[in-house]
Amino acid sequence: MSLLTEYPVWFLLFCILAGAFFSVGLYYGKRRTDDGLTVFTALLLLRFFSVTVISFLLLNPLVQRTTRQVEKPVIAVGIDGSRSLVSSVDSVEVRENIGRDIENLSHELSDRFEFAFYTFGQDVIPGLPKDFKGNHTDISEFFNELGSRYANRNLGAVILATDGIYNKGSNPYYAAEKLSVPVFSVALGDTSLHKDVLIMNISVSKQVYLNDEFPFEIMVEADKYTGKEIKLGVKHSGEVVINRLLKASNDHALIRVSGTLQARQKGMQKYSVELETPGDEFSRANNKRDFYVEVLESRIRVALVYESPHPDIAAIASALGSSAKYSVTQISPSELLKRPGDFDLYIFYQLPSVAGTSDISKLLPERSPVLYVIGSQTDIAGFNRLKTGLIINTQKKSMTDIQPLLNPDFSLFGLGREFSGIVREFPPVQCPSGSFETAAITDVMFFQKIGEVKTKYPLLMFFDMPSRKTGIIAGENIWRWRMSDYIQVSDFSLFDDMITRMVQYLAVKNDPSPFVINAGNRLEEGDPIEFDATLFNPAHELINTPDVTLELKNEEGKTYPFLFTRTEKGYYLNAGYFPSGNYTWSASAKTAQALYTKKGMISITPLDIELVNLKADHTLLQQISARNKGEMVSQKDILKLAEAIKKRNDIKPVIHLKRKYTDLAGEWWLLLLILGLLSAEWAIRKRNGI
Repeated sequence: MSLLTEYPVWFLLFCILAGAFFSVGLYYGKRRTDDGLTVFTALLLLRFFSVTVISFLLLNPLVQRTTRQVEKPVIAVGIDGSRSLVSSVDSVEVRENIGRDIENLSHELSDRFEFAFYTFGQDVIPGLPKDFKGNHTDISEFFNELGSRYANRNLGAVILATDGIYNKGSNPYYAAEKLSVPVFSVALGDTSLHKDVLIMNISVSKQVYLNDEFPFEIMVEADKYTGKEIKLGVKHSGEVVINRLLKASNDHALIRVSGTLQARQKGMQKYSVELETPGDEFSRANNKRDFYVEVLESRIRVALVYESPHPDIAAIASALGSSAKYSVTQISPSELLKRPGDFDLYIFYQLPSVAGTSDISKLLPERSPVLYVIGSQTDIAGFNRLKTGLIINTQKKSMTDIQPLLNPDFSLFGLGREFSGIVREFPPVQCPSGSFETAAITDVMFFQKIGEVKTKYPLLMFFDMPSRKTGIIAGENIWRWRMSDYIQVSDFSLFDDMITRMVQYLAVKNDPSPFVINAGNRLEEGDPIEFDATLFNPAHELINTPDVTLELKNEEGKTYPFLFTRTEKGYYLNAGYFPSGNYTWSASAKTAQALYTKKGMISITPLDIELVNLKADHTLLQQISARNKGEMVSQKDILKLAEAIKKRNDIKPVIHLKRKYTDLAGEWWLLLLILGLLSAEWAIRKRNGI
């Protein structure tokens, strides 16, 4: 404990002088001959100390107390809650005992460590597994979740109980390294090779066009089926469209089946792949898989206009090329002049430019949607003259590193549940230095983050003007975002999805109807069905007074009625989770003017990926533990981890020193001290008649 004051230490001299002044001034010359020296000195000192203490309190002194808190190391335990874990031969042992074994381990170490339990699969959920029904296994997400939860805590070690099979997310070997703590593995599942035939993978375009022929590829794995025949059939609308006879050449054969299918009907089309064998298989659940193809009537024609090559151009073209919806033409400004009105959307990369085309007004047809990408070669003054809705005020031609900051209120289109976490790791892009002014009605997707400073300057924004729809990316080198996406999740899907959604929003013409419904038409099993709705009155003002109802119907004709929830600007409905299949929906809203209806279709694709591969990968677990200074044990030896963890010298408690400041004037004992001094002085004066 120590005393602090906001005034200099030498101010204590004034307190002492005040005590001396009051004590001497009161008693000087008042000593009587019959008063003893002891009495006079006691009165003098009592008055001196009481006045000095009271004067010291005027300096607002604070008492600093330091407390010591010990934080135990946290051991985070992640248990696989996916379906694959209980589909092998030791499923009963895992289901009945893994939770009990983990709890016994925690009791062994509870005196020195704090335990936190998590179940991972499709999501990461606190607690021990209640069932094993996860449709995905994402081990890397478990490590990422720990990194977020324990960023400023004493995470001592991680225990990973799984079969090592993952079918979502990045390689957990690299995700575990980010924690920098020991990782111990409990190897579950069966590593032996069983007699089985399964559909490993189906590669096919998600979107094709009517009457087009599109390729497909099916990978079949046959274990211990040497020389035996396997029948493969592909069905569409109950009709067999592909029939193949396969034969395994060895005990672990991978058979590739390829061909083409023809898109004869528009809309979401369901195809079924099925394997027929003589029987005697380990599992027949992996002999059948469905896939869906969306058949479209026409493509969106996109002009990607630029003067100089740049990696961003390839990134944008590749992203749009991942979807059959878009036909991308890379073209120069001079070539574009020869093809007026040939495109549905224009992307101007760093145009107008400082060294080339400064006037692009002749390149852009009236009312055509446009996406601008601004960079170091952009003529900022020329861009400002376009009156896009964004004005950049800059005095110098310098660029600043800017990181994207996702706007949580952005609602023009959905970006997926994983997108916000991916964006946080995106590297910076280069933006013009200066201030940014936007129109009153601006939908900002990304704000600018400069270093650690979060600004309200837009980085990626949209304007829905009466003249045209406009999108602006106010920075170059977005190709780095695509690379970051691949590093984090091992593919480009999230970046490509972001670009295609941006282009789709800009290219699709506004619905003139007063009643608008937004809903995804392609979901995976386990995703909720969600709808957004807006309703306008004749003055084109948003209203949400009337009820909005929706009826969802499955392929068997069963209907599910729903009522939308009102939001600040419109309506929202979360219809919940539904099994795989095709569903149609019909929404309606009745106003004083009319009854409005909207219809659509949703396709939910099944998730049977957990049953495709049931062979445990203990090698991966061994590699993770070895890389992170841990060790791997089997389920029956799980209690051996208690001794291994106790012997570790790098898993230690952390001592936190906490300082607390209180006002000295509020201390009860100080009040008693002052009262005691004054009371003692009063008592002595009364006793001696002074």
